[in-house]
Amino acid sequence: MISNRKIEHVRIIANENVQHDHNYWNDIEIVQKSMPEVNLDDIDISLEFYGIRLKAPIIISSMTGGHPETKKINENLAIAAAEKGIGMGVGSERAAIEHPELGDTFSIVSEYDVPLRIANIGAPQLIDQRKPALTDENIEYAIQLIKAHFLAVHFNFVQEMIQPEGDTNGYGVYSRLESIAKKFNIIAKETGAGFSKTDIINFKKIGIKAIDVGGRSGTSFSAVEAYRRNSDSNIDTSTLFWNWGIPSPISVKYSSGILPTIASGGIRSGVDVFKGLILGAKMAGSASPFLKAALVSDREVVKLIEQFERQLKIVMLLTGCRNLEDIRNVRYVITGRLSEWWSQY
Repeated sequence: MISNRKIEHVRIIANENVQHDHNYWNDIEIVQKSMPEVNLDDIDISLEFYGIRLKAPIIISSMTGGHPETKKINENLAIAAAEKGIGMGVGSERAAIEHPELGDTFSIVSEYDVPLRIANIGAPQLIDQRKPALTDENIEYAIQLIKAHFLAVHFNFVQEMIQPEGDTNGYGVYSRLESIAKKFNIIAKETGAGFSKTDIINFKKIGIKAIDVGGRSGTSFSAVEAYRRNSDSNIDTSTLFWNWGIPSPISVKYSSGILPTIASGGIRSGVDVFKGLILGAKMAGSASPFLKAALVSDREVVKLIEQFERQLKIVMLLTGCRNLEDIRNVRYVITGRLSEWWSQY
């Protein structure tokens, strides 16, 4: 049952090492200013995203919902996001579409004044698989369930190929996505493998509003599936694709010049948020650190957001930035494994 898989994922991500083997954000080094001429208290990290005012360029990335135990997680995240004036997404809402009794594990988010709420469905479910494709009415239900401003359509084909219950047909997704993009405000979101430049150009052609790159650098859902299948004879396939994908900074490099971009995949601090913005992203999203905080309390989530904000402001001071626009002018150096991608792709 889907709801059981949901809580399995939460427990594995919270308790096991399921990270990609290299965080490419660590290969970006920032050129500082020893005489920044900036007062920390005057730094402004607020922004607008499609007319929505946010207090910081931080998104609590889509994670969970669809199991009774996940309701409190989403509530803790929503309380903190509302208090700190940042955006958040929910996990795939297919479980609630198929089992309406699970709807409150998502709808709890709408009870708090989160300024940017992002609904979520899977790209593979846009076409017929083992189950019929989601209808436009299903999609509308998912959006209304959390009173969402945007709909994330998440691309997780790497994970689907590994899961024994995965949806393995990718043919026809693009044309269906083109159709629903005429009706809904869609953010295309990857879940650990990143988007290529060709993907991003194609998304722009059909009216996708923004890109959440979800690149390689953070949680690997192939790794998550490897833990789920620890007694499975095909576990070698899961581990083979543990580090599959395009590094997060590479996806941001291309996406930010084409569509509004959320840097995600391996964002673990306010310094990483800064690095995403320096490459042109509008905001940065983080998931697993916030999941672990939400398993404790809403106060722990607030504390983590404030930590991200302070770290971001410190880097801004050290580079002479008074606002987010100034970050675009900061110099940086690409090192290590990222430099190979940077020069060859």
